[in-house]
Amino acid sequence: MSEIIVEPSILTRNFDAPMRLIYEAWTQENHLCKWQVPNADIVCEYKSADIRAGGSALHKMIMPNGNEMWLLTIYQELSPYDTIVFTQYQSNENGDIMPPPMPNWPREIQATIKLSEKHGVTYMQFIWQPINPTAEEAEAWEASRSQHGKGWGGSFELLAGYLAKL
Repeated sequence: MSEIIVEPSILTRNFDAPMRLIYEAWTQENHLCKWQVPNADIVCEYKSADIRAGGSALHKMIMPNGNEMWLLTIYQELSPYDTIVFTQYQSNENGDIMPPPMPNWPREIQATIKLSEKHGVTYMQFIWQPINPTAEEAEAWEASRSQHGKGWGGSFELLAGYLAKL
C-alpha cells in the first residue's frame, strides 16, 4: 500500500503588527475567539484551552442560524514566536472526533503557521495539508483546492482587523 501525498494549500498574509503579537493571537484563548471564525456573523466559544505542545483546545462556532460546529485542536509544536503546528478535527461537545460533515473530506488536516518579521510587518505562511488521506479524501481535497482560502482567508481578515484595534 503506497502512501498518498497531497500538495498542501499555502495561504500567505502580511500583518502590520509585531510577530510576537500574531503568535499570541494564535496561542491565547482570549485572542482566538475574536478572529478565528470564517466571518463576523459566527460566534466562537471555547470549552477548554490547553494551548501548548501536546495540549489541546475544544471550541465551537455558532452559526447565525444557531447551528453549532465543534472543533478539537491538538497542538504538536509551539515555537515562540515563529512556528505553530496543530491538527484540527470535527468533534462533538465532549471532544470526541467525529467524521467530517462533507463527503470524503479528509478526517485529519494539519496546519503549520510560519511567522517572520521585517520592519514591523509580519509575514505569515499558513500551510494546510491532509495527513494520511485515502484516495477519496485526496480527490475531495484537490477538487476543493480553489476554495481553501475562503474560510481561513475570512479568519485572516478578521485577525488583521482585530490586530489593528490592539
